[in-house]
Amino acid sequence: MFMNKRFPEYIKSNEYIMNNPLTYCLDESINNEFNHGAISKSISGPNSKNCQAFMSEYCAQNGWNNICEIASRNIGTNHPNNLLNCTSGCQPVELTDGEILIYNTATRKYLVNMIGNCHTKYEQFDPTVSSSPFINYWQGDCIPVYEVDPNKIDNDPVMNKILEKPIIALKILVNIYNTAIRLKKINNLRNTKIYNFFMSKQFQLYINKQYIMKQPKSCCNGK
Repeated sequence: MFMNKRFPEYIKSNEYIMNNPLTYCLDESINNEFNHGAISKSISGPNSKNCQAFMSEYCAQNGWNNICEIASRNIGTNHPNNLLNCTSGCQPVELTDGEILIYNTATRKYLVNMIGNCHTKYEQFDPTVSSSPFINYWQGDCIPVYEVDPNKIDNDPVMNKILEKPIIALKILVNIYNTAIRLKKINNLRNTKIYNFFMSKQFQLYINKQYIMKQPKSCCNGK
């Protein structure tokens, strides 16, 4: 997976230090500015790009722990997903802050390849703190490829949340399905919850509709 290699070491050694990005991202109160300075206005809270990048990588690498679970229940709305690459389409539905975390975590957890004219940008979470870890996100015309492990996916809390409400990450589900079909691995997913979802009538109708929409239209009604 495409993740910052130094990230896990930072979390393990600095879990309770004030400059841990978790203290920026889980608290939107005025205490953030008091604890971290004026920069907290632009990098703190679940709607900031820095926190969205940090939290999604944290939850993808550390397993879905209690911190991730609590953050995923944030029902705040009207905040954009700042990690979306809008050259390939933005989030088509309004999600809560917690659902944005689920989506962004999935984009990192299930990513197996990134193709296209794109690159990873790295920057410090808090540039005013020398020990602050680096966050990363993709820039450019990026085409992700997602895949899941059939032996683990049924017990994956992120995927289970998505399957409970597929609209959170429908594009990711379609990508996983298309990858499995293209690589002839769809049967490897048999007897899993995600396979049952893929075979559902509603999903297959959606896939067929997407296929039809991509077909070239004949000109001039045959004239």
